[in-house]
Amino acid sequence: MIDDTFMLMNYIGKGGSSKVFLVKDCRGQKVVLKVIRKDKRYMREDAERMLFKEHSVLQKLQSHPNIINSYGVKVDGIAIMEEEKEDIMYGILEHAKHGSIANFIRYTGGIEEDIAKFFMLQTCNAIEFIHQQGYAHLDIKLENILLDEFFNIKVADMGASINVQETLGWTDKRRGTKYYMAPEVASKSPKASYDAFKADIFSLGISLFVLLIGEFPNLGKLRDFSSTEGSEESSSLLQRQDHNLGTLKRFKNLSPDLQTLIKSMTDANPENRPTISEILENSWLCEVFSEKFREEVHSEMNARKEFMLDSSF
Repeated sequence: MIDDTFMLMNYIGKGGSSKVFLVKDCRGQKVVLKVIRKDKRYMREDAERMLFKEHSVLQKLQSHPNIINSYGVKVDGIAIMEEEKEDIMYGILEHAKHGSIANFIRYTGGIEEDIAKFFMLQTCNAIEFIHQQGYAHLDIKLENILLDEFFNIKVADMGASINVQETLGWTDKRRGTKYYMAPEVASKSPKASYDAFKADIFSLGISLFVLLIGEFPNLGKLRDFSSTEGSEESSSLLQRQDHNLGTLKRFKNLSPDLQTLIKSMTDANPENRPTISEILENSWLCEVFSEKFREEVHSEMNARKEFMLDSSF
């Protein structure tokens, strides 16, 4: 129990110094708590700053339907675990019923191109809105792309985000997750600046690849289909390292427009990557989805969900 208000239902996961729980409030509504313990391992000031920062950013972005909502922050909370009390602070967030797309891909593999397009269009719309408000997300990955009860996208976790409005999109802050991180961010010197918006595009391109293929790419081999060597440097969402001919064949079976788009988004030179607005204008994404197709998305994703439950994942 937390603050005599929230009843713990499920442990969702962890990130950085926080743990994430699904809870039910006194009205029976499900929300998510991002909980940080107030002990010697974490600096109180840094934890408070992180929670309030994410809440502030999400409040400014809450008008967009594909971005997760934040309902508040509590810095003097009390958790009761097995009759022991513990001082905590926490952020209160919207509950996305079906969790992250990463879980679906991890346990059921890459998804069909048309369904990937449905999800990517919503994700790109959210990222465009974030960029228009002067923010770079800087931790775009499938774990932070959630699905609500209707399988609509909810982009989450603005904890790494930076307001780059005054610097025209540039920053010297090194943020992100290893296998999604743009090369100019991963290899940058301490005070070197980079285009944060273009770093987001790279991470989005990696996310799109994994969404379709189910594994992380070996970017060099995507540009050279004659190679059949395995890669020891890349890791996959499925915790495999089998960037072999099979992976390349699956990529090559994608539509030509999509292959070109992914290659441009993950170009090593950030100047060659498209902006988020240019991606939304790309021929591959220019499609209006019918209600019938939305029903097909629901059917496919529900089937995957049932498989995950039946397999005790």
